[in-house]
Amino acid sequence: MLKKTILFDVAHNEMLNIEDKEFSEFLNLLRRLDLNIKKNKNEHLTKEILRDVDLLVIGNPIDDFFSTSEIKIIVDFVRSGGGLLLLSEYGSDYLQKTNINDISGKFGIKFEKNLIKEVNQANQNCTSILHIQDFLKHQLTKHIREMKIGGACSIFLSKGAKPLLQSNEESWPEIFNSSTEQWIKEGEEEKQIIAAYSEFGQGKVVAIGDIDIFTSDLNIGSNSFDNHRFIQNVINWLIEPVNETKVMTFMLNQLGDLHFELRETNKIINNIIETMTILEKRISYLEEQSQRYPQTANSKKNSEEESFQEE
Repeated sequence: MLKKTILFDVAHNEMLNIEDKEFSEFLNLLRRLDLNIKKNKNEHLTKEILRDVDLLVIGNPIDDFFSTSEIKIIVDFVRSGGGLLLLSEYGSDYLQKTNINDISGKFGIKFEKNLIKEVNQANQNCTSILHIQDFLKHQLTKHIREMKIGGACSIFLSKGAKPLLQSNEESWPEIFNSSTEQWIKEGEEEKQIIAAYSEFGQGKVVAIGDIDIFTSDLNIGSNSFDNHRFIQNVINWLIEPVNETKVMTFMLNQLGDLHFELRETNKIINNIIETMTILEKRISYLEEQSQRYPQTANSKKNSEEESFQEE
């Protein structure tokens, strides 16, 4: 059996560089999974670079942007059966100065520009280290009982994307105020989505609003609680092919969406045609009136001249 290939993009100044010492435990895990590990260092992503790749990892780019053509290539890569792991950090695109949401948004996932905090049960102070003990039932969270994640942003979902990890009910988002350089609470205390997944065509996507979980940090890294098992579940799930039935459902949904869009477009076109018809009638009416007016005016003038001559 051929080894599965995982490609780490670092051409956009990603924080997750698998060769860095802080990700050594993550690298060891990938080696135990017997994966072929590659890096894209200096080139923009192309079809050729992604050929024969099973999983693409984009680990929190900083001060760099993906081009429109790269985004299209990534979407096509997933649709055709590729796996995609997207990682952001607190503040997301706003603080990281990138456009990863232009990629994730294609799959119904948006990293929000905030930092999630919760009440520290030990001393009742607030903390950005999230303690997760309640998990949604899914293959990705199988055998997971407890995790710790630090410095995460929340995620907004649409287009059928689903939550994967959530903070507890005593958590809230904070937004960075650049003028005061402080984080300010925004919103009520409630569960916040910090990881999500989506199946798109023949491929899959997992998005996590934190990168520290992949480091060797003993408190919030890959060796903390069940973080290691969760990462393994994510990698294994992403490199598995999508069930054919789900692919067919995706295609039918796409056709349904296309039919709806065409119908709405037809409505707009019909409205434009109707408006143009009304305008044409109005213009014709005004032209007729303008032609009649000079004739009436000339008749009146001639009549006045005749009366004057008679007198």
